[in-house]
Amino acid sequence: MRACTFALAGALLLAGCSNTPGEKAAEKAAEPVGDNILHISWGGIAEADAGEAKRHWSTWTINLVDGSPAYGWLSDKGVTLPHALNFELAGNGKIAAVALDNRFEPVVREDGSMSQTAEGSPVRRFALLGSTKGPEGPFDVLVEGEAKADAQTVVKLPKESTARWLRLRIDSNWAGKGQTRLSDLAVIGTLDQRGAAATADVSGLYSHEYGPILLRQQGDQIFGCYNDGLGTLRGTIFGRIMRLAWFSKDEGSIGAATLVAANGKLYGFWYRPEDRMGSPWNAVREGDLDGADLGKCRAALYPSS
Repeated sequence: MRACTFALAGALLLAGCSNTPGEKAAEKAAEPVGDNILHISWGGIAEADAGEAKRHWSTWTINLVDGSPAYGWLSDKGVTLPHALNFELAGNGKIAAVALDNRFEPVVREDGSMSQTAEGSPVRRFALLGSTKGPEGPFDVLVEGEAKADAQTVVKLPKESTARWLRLRIDSNWAGKGQTRLSDLAVIGTLDQRGAAATADVSGLYSHEYGPILLRQQGDQIFGCYNDGLGTLRGTIFGRIMRLAWFSKDEGSIGAATLVAANGKLYGFWYRPEDRMGSPWNAVREGDLDGADLGKCRAALYPSS
C-alpha cells in the first residue's frame, strides 16, 4: 500500500489515450500532489455496488480506496452505463482535485495464478459529485473530465469544494460498451474532522462470509476475535479508524488490518506481512456483545479476566 506503512514487532503488528488499452504498456504517471483523503487510512470508505456480492472480492468497490492499482473495481456484466459509485469521507473535506487510475497491474492470486490481461474497458468520461447533507444527497457536480485509458489522470476542480459524501458517475468507457473497470480513485484535499468517530463504541458482533468478527472497545484500545476463535485481534482506534494486528495460532500466521467503523458496518482490509495490497474485510454489525455466545473468543475479548 503506497499510503500505509506497517511495522511488525513480535506477535503484534502495530499499525500505526488509446482505444486499445490492452495492447500497450501502462503509462507511468506522476503521483498527485497532496493528501488522498479518500484513502482507507484517512477513514475513507466505498459502498458496495448493487451486484457486488455475486462477484469476486478483487472487483469490489472498496478496492478503490486502498491506494494501489493492483485490485480495482469492475462493473457487472450486462449492467449498462452510466454507473454510480458512492463514497464517504471521515468528515467534511475541502477537495482540490480527483485522480482516476486506469493502469492495469498483474497480480498473483491466492491460488498462485496470475491475471495477464485486464477485464473490462477503462473509465473514459466521468463526473465527481459531492454532498454535505447525506449519502442520498442532494449532490452537486464538482468536476467533469476524461480519464486516460492506461494512466492515472489528475483533474483539478474549477474551485475548491466542500463535501463529505461523494458519487463518481461513470458516463462512458474506452470501448464504448461492455464492462467498465477502474483501478484506483484518489481525492486530493484536506479533511476537517479526520479523528471524528462515526460510532461511539465499535464493540459488537459483525458478520462476514468467512465467519463472525467480535470486537470490544475499551477507550482507544480494541480487543477482537474472528472466525469462531481461529484468530485474535489487538490494536487501537482513532476516530473511526482501527489499526489492528491479527494473529492465528492454528495457522501460524500474523498480519495487520485497517478497518473503518461506519454506518453499522466495518470497511477495510487485512494484510499479511509481505502484502503490498490488502484483501477486503468488510462486515455487517449484527448486535451487541451482551448476550452473544463468546465461546473461544472470550479470552481474546477479555484478556485480563
